[in-house]
Amino acid sequence: MRWSDEGYLISVVSSKENTSIIKVFTKNNGCYSGLLFGSSSKKKKPDLQLGNKIKVHYNSKSEDRIGYFSMELIENNSIKFFNEYIKLNLLLASIELISKVMPERQTYDGTFEDFDLFLRKLESDSLKPYLLWEFNFLKKMGYGIDLDDLELNTKIKDLLSGNNVDFLFDDLKIIFDLNTQIITDGLVDVINISNFKNRLKILKYLNE
Repeated sequence: MRWSDEGYLISVVSSKENTSIIKVFTKNNGCYSGLLFGSSSKKKKPDLQLGNKIKVHYNSKSEDRIGYFSMELIENNSIKFFNEYIKLNLLLASIELISKVMPERQTYDGTFEDFDLFLRKLESDSLKPYLLWEFNFLKKMGYGIDLDDLELNTKIKDLLSGNNVDFLFDDLKIIFDLNTQIITDGLVDVINISNFKNRLKILKYLNE
């Protein structure tokens, strides 16, 4: 099985000397894991930063066996936010959520495009684009909530609907708590939300 696609690097785990298992979130193939040889080389290491946009080529002898990747860097996203702690953490939190929640080898309409848009917005904003992306991502994963069923004020519902309205910092806290509740209620049998280390840093920031 062979295919080529563009995607984002969402996980890198060292397997053995000079080899890693990487997971990529791709446009047309969803999340995929595979082996990457030469991952510890000086040439490849700078490209293996989480959140980087890459071109990948996947090759496997069969669908049941793990294949291997070759890759080329398209865009270094991690370096954009290297000196901006909050934005870097939001990038890592989004990657963490995708890696833990999105099933491998399944595609979901619009998720890749939504993530693309979120990263572009993150360059000029921070918490709002992340929290709205998170809400919509969970919805597309099957954990959505009908806004009409929620006891929220109109402004919060407008924000969640993507309307451009004025908001307060406390409004973002409400959306964060709502997303937390969705994760806790919908994914309790799958994952432990306390393991979302980067998301917990967002909570700390919101409570400062």
